[in-house]
Amino acid sequence: MRNHLKIVIVGEVDAGKSTLIGRFLYEMGSVYKETIKEIENTCQRLESDFEFAYLLDSFEEERRNQLTIDTTQVFCKNKRGNGFIFIDVPGHQELLKNMLCGTSYADIAILVIDVQKSIEEQTRRHAFILKFLGFEQVIIVLNKMDLIGFKEISFKEIKEEVFEFFKRIQLQPKYIIPISAKQGVNLCKQSKKMEWYRGLPLVRVLNTCFNKKNNGDFRFPIQDIYNLNGEKIAVGAIISGKIRVGEKVKIIPLDRDYKIKTIKVFERNIRMANMPQSIGLIFDEMQDISRGKVVCKSPLPTISKNILCRIFCVYPINIREKLIFKCATQEIPGWISEIKGIWDTANLEAILDERLLPTNSIAEVIISTRDTVVVEKFTGTNKLGRFILSSNNNICAIGVVS
Repeated sequence: MRNHLKIVIVGEVDAGKSTLIGRFLYEMGSVYKETIKEIENTCQRLESDFEFAYLLDSFEEERRNQLTIDTTQVFCKNKRGNGFIFIDVPGHQELLKNMLCGTSYADIAILVIDVQKSIEEQTRRHAFILKFLGFEQVIIVLNKMDLIGFKEISFKEIKEEVFEFFKRIQLQPKYIIPISAKQGVNLCKQSKKMEWYRGLPLVRVLNTCFNKKNNGDFRFPIQDIYNLNGEKIAVGAIISGKIRVGEKVKIIPLDRDYKIKTIKVFERNIRMANMPQSIGLIFDEMQDISRGKVVCKSPLPTISKNILCRIFCVYPINIREKLIFKCATQEIPGWISEIKGIWDTANLEAILDERLLPTNSIAEVIISTRDTVVVEKFTGTNKLGRFILSSNNNICAIGVVS
């Protein structure tokens, strides 16, 4: 695969997110005939019409209740061989943690809005989260155009309302696209049902995003150390940049110079590798190299025990509560040492209590860690700028480095 784009799909619970992805896969020819037959049988058993959403909602409970309860990832390729990885996440307020997990590692976001309902509370919250996470590429999809007769005037009215809301939260959508996910209208090709629409269909918009991915400086978080025929190999995925055999790198926080001796892919040696390849690296010296270290080329990221950041809380967090800071492959004990401000995501009003971070709040804080961590200021795509805070293996918050 030449390249891939991770796309998170967010929106209200019944806006049609799963239907959008399912129909898109169908239109792209990425669905087996056997799968279609299985869904037909399921729909007959449940006494319902054919549902493209069932391509995503793999659990029987989801099919009966017509909601997504887990984060699902599916893959398809375009004609150029580039891949789309769709991340379908829950819309229910109670499942916000799953939504945050899926959103935190996507390249771009599609916000699905029911054209009959426009901006509802959960839509506003999801938009705030996208703004908070620093998404620079947000695509708005106004779904269910078939239910309003594909009328241009109705689309323009909702489009204006969406623009006004996004202007208030200072988030600029790249595109606003009218579609009917159920009928497959304006997903992969333009339709005569909306001849008044002069913009691009969804697939062509997504194709333009491949060229906009930021390759960045070389960053390689070490996932593990393998031993192959008595030789140690550092394995992981390149999260930005590229590397060649013979180049000098830093492995931080060791802060020593190393030389790339060998690059391996499935036991085969190659001369060069780049994002997003998963590779093995052999250095001229393998001592002290372990999981969680980050291989870099200049300019180097920040190495610190105190990180200024913004977090979104899934569960309440007390100041100085023991947490685990997870960034790329780093997992370091830490705590919130200072709260600089807290806001309610429903209305963006300030919360005055500076001892407890409530559920669904956004906060600017300083996180202190037991050992040094490697981070970078978040700019929209760099994975060393996003992190998760957990306690007892439960996610408490996601965050971005300021």
